[in-house]
Amino acid sequence: MGKKVLVLYYHRVYEPKYDLHLLSVMPRAFEQQMRYLRKNYNILRFEEDWTDSDRDSVVITFDDGYLDNFTYALPILEELHVPATVFVSTGTLSGDRELWWDELETLLLTDGDYPETFRLEDDIYNCEWRTDTYEFRLNCYRALHYLMKDRVSSAKRNDWFDQMWIWRGKTRYVDPGHATLIDTTCQELAKSDYITIGAHTISHPSLAKLTFEEQRREIRTSVDYLENLLGRKMDIFSYPFGAERADFDENTIAACKDAGIRKAASTNPGIWQKGMDEYKIPRNCMRNWGLFEFEAIIDELFGKEK
Repeated sequence: MGKKVLVLYYHRVYEPKYDLHLLSVMPRAFEQQMRYLRKNYNILRFEEDWTDSDRDSVVITFDDGYLDNFTYALPILEELHVPATVFVSTGTLSGDRELWWDELETLLLTDGDYPETFRLEDDIYNCEWRTDTYEFRLNCYRALHYLMKDRVSSAKRNDWFDQMWIWRGKTRYVDPGHATLIDTTCQELAKSDYITIGAHTISHPSLAKLTFEEQRREIRTSVDYLENLLGRKMDIFSYPFGAERADFDENTIAACKDAGIRKAASTNPGIWQKGMDEYKIPRNCMRNWGLFEFEAIIDELFGKEK
């Protein structure tokens, strides 16, 4: 049996006020995790050919393109000489928008005064929620998150956000705690010898819910944007949300190939081994674990005996 490659994926290295989806690893925990991997495993880059690896290895990736990948993760990675890939959604690189689930959180779950109800005006999903308590707003958040991920286009999602900012009586703003990379910080991040940038669509949709042409646009446009921004070929990709069949399908893979992608990462857990489909690379989500728990989880993922 060939050597195994364990691909890990992170989102944030940060201590946020809110972390509803458990996307953040505290900087101290991340440093401990990277130090452990550096000491105990061979670390490969995502873009490399892994077939010639002569020992079990680990690959580090990040999804979405949060600013803290630059401000907090990068110094740790450089200090420890650990390479990583950051898959960037390009729709927030202008700096005037949050990733859509963060914008929804800003609108519904942050401190402040709220109207008693929110009524969504839509030709299909007309609905009204109570919003006078956090619990009611959390219920509204979950319902809208589901619809925005699985049922509507990015254009309709943006229309709903316009309605919600009017409902809140506020001008759209970016919460500093949700800040993403912008053009200049993405360029700075890409200059590091330890960072590879990959594409991750424009608006972070569940691609399998879109038509083939919509998928092509999301993938190709993000690839073109990053190639123009960074001046290099963009041929690696990770699927937003990343579950096979639910979030990407054979049409998605065809759209990736059409855009020049040669290697794509899912969020299906597991271990990569020689002969696996390069457009369905398994990855394993990492959380804010202390060192002993992290060590046990890595051992378990590699199938090591206790």
